[in-house]
Amino acid sequence: MILSAILIICHLNVISGTKPAFPFSSMESPFKEENAYNKYDKYPPYCSTPEEMETRAVPPLQSNSGSSRIAHVTALIRHGARTPFMGAPQYQCWNGYWEDEETGVWNCDLKTFISPPAATKEKGQQVVDSEGMLEEEPDFLFEKRYDALTISPAKTGNNLNGTCQLGQLLLRGYDQELRNGLHLRQAYFYDGDNTADEHAASDSRMRLWDLTNDKNGGRKTSTPVIGDPTKQIYQEPNLRYRADDEQRTLMSGQVLLRGLFEKELLSADDDETAVIRLHTADYLLDVLGINKYTCPKTVDLYNEAYKSDEYKKWIDNSMEVKAVKKFVKEELGMDEMPFSMLDCLMTTICTDRTLPESLNDYDGSLGPTSWEESVQSSSTSAGAGESGDFTAMFERIANFAVKNFTFPYKYNNAAYPKLGMGPLWKEIMANILPIVDSTNNPSSSTPPPKLALFSGHDTTLMPILATLGEHVWSGTDWSPYASMAQIEIHEMMNSDEGSDFPSGYAFRLIYNGEVLTSKMDGCTAGSELCDSQVLVKHVMPFAKYQERDCASTTSIAPHEDNMMTEMKTATESLFAAPGGVWVVVALVIFFTAFGSIMTCYLMRRQMQKYHEYRRESLVLGDLSMRAVDDDEHHFHHEDSQGTASAISTEYGGTHGDEMKFDENNLI
Repeated sequence: MILSAILIICHLNVISGTKPAFPFSSMESPFKEENAYNKYDKYPPYCSTPEEMETRAVPPLQSNSGSSRIAHVTALIRHGARTPFMGAPQYQCWNGYWEDEETGVWNCDLKTFISPPAATKEKGQQVVDSEGMLEEEPDFLFEKRYDALTISPAKTGNNLNGTCQLGQLLLRGYDQELRNGLHLRQAYFYDGDNTADEHAASDSRMRLWDLTNDKNGGRKTSTPVIGDPTKQIYQEPNLRYRADDEQRTLMSGQVLLRGLFEKELLSADDDETAVIRLHTADYLLDVLGINKYTCPKTVDLYNEAYKSDEYKKWIDNSMEVKAVKKFVKEELGMDEMPFSMLDCLMTTICTDRTLPESLNDYDGSLGPTSWEESVQSSSTSAGAGESGDFTAMFERIANFAVKNFTFPYKYNNAAYPKLGMGPLWKEIMANILPIVDSTNNPSSSTPPPKLALFSGHDTTLMPILATLGEHVWSGTDWSPYASMAQIEIHEMMNSDEGSDFPSGYAFRLIYNGEVLTSKMDGCTAGSELCDSQVLVKHVMPFAKYQERDCASTTSIAPHEDNMMTEMKTATESLFAAPGGVWVVVALVIFFTAFGSIMTCYLMRRQMQKYHEYRRESLVLGDLSMRAVDDDEHHFHHEDSQGTASAISTEYGGTHGDEMKFDENNLI
């Protein structure tokens, strides 16, 4: 067992045992980065500034929602602000991006601490959990640093030329997820005088945990049993924490849970280590996003969207698209807009790095443009671009990139995300069905959790929202850093078949502080609660994993296409560079000549070996075989020793019938 604690060393003096104070009644974070968000007059919502994060608090329940009490919450988050997800040359932005130290070198303040298991105890003292896993507390910590490939004091040989990992969570992302944890605490934890009147938890209907009720904040209910009041509130089955195996998602979830449970975690006995269980899987096989390797048919649906007449009409005829492409070619010096452009823009502006002058024009005046815009309407906004007078290009490029990427999510009634996100929906509903629908309840001895947290990506949240109906998500709003969606389950009191909640349970759908329930088909307009069966009937037809129909007409070689894409990108970049064609020609001539020379050399060596063998055979006068290879290692055939080893002695081979092989010599 390996435990991972991700902390900020300058603020958390864990080694010495000092416990930091934390303002639970305030949204002011102790980890706010100095001079953050001061370079630009305005920042996109994508950046999730502290001011933007404050607008995403969980809204209180309306007074006209009836008599109820909250039973369960599923929260899905996107990780916080991060570094670029790829390095050069695949990650293309604009000329000079990687050469400029400000944008091309990324150093990180956050540090990762890793703990091995404690020293093995005596057999009688070992503690085993309910699943038979050995539980041991850590004895010491390792601090993990990405600084081994140091080239100079200001540069390393890493992908991002500094001490950051690809896609690593930044200090700003830490602050964002901490605020998310506080949002959840203020919404669902009632802590007496520490709960302000404006917090959702001041309403008794919203108290998932009432910390004044009993020591664990549990609520003893009849049927169904939810959570376990005898366990700590951060332990299973009260909490289920799920993330994919990426640094930024793992850390984001940990930080959120710190903001949510820190008061309880720090109140643990000094000789006890609080452990929160994390559920994850092999990243390349995980289902927190659409995975073409586990379901190849998603590739068919993806390609179908981009081959559609609807997409072709937009990409080929829109004057706005033409204006954006013209700008990219003339002002940024690239023939086509790279797939990484949106990420280039946002990772630059959101970390206060310098944008090119031609892109330094963000003022938020445009906002996302809808899919309903016609070619005629887009030509109005693009006229200046066609004539060479480019304005508001940051937003226009961002809007194009978002539309171009998210088109398959909305196409054909969201067929692509419904198939691709089916396994995740199955996980989500496995926590909800036992509460709202006993007929669909899979047999399990473990009660469902009160809180289920899923830590993923923008490509987790957007397709999930797309599957919930045409009007829930526009398809043109990218999920910002630290976005959060919640599905609340409420037990409705005194409900019957004639009421709005015949099942006895209702759900509320929230995204970044906005209630979206009424936007789902089947839910009453203007109502923030909707009968749980609307959600069940909508989601369950595609909430599938292995039972999905994933047969595809497209052949997918797992993990190979990434390498081919990189090779293709590198080749295209070489051809596009000045003199690139002549470089390729020179390389072809060089390797042809080199191959010819090596072929002649090897043939001559082979003939020399043959003649040497013939001479030695004649001298010995027998049929023993002795050949000398390039490095003068020997294979032996000795009748007195039986069959000899085929492994060279240099690599641990032995002669005779022992045939020993030392694997350590091959490392």
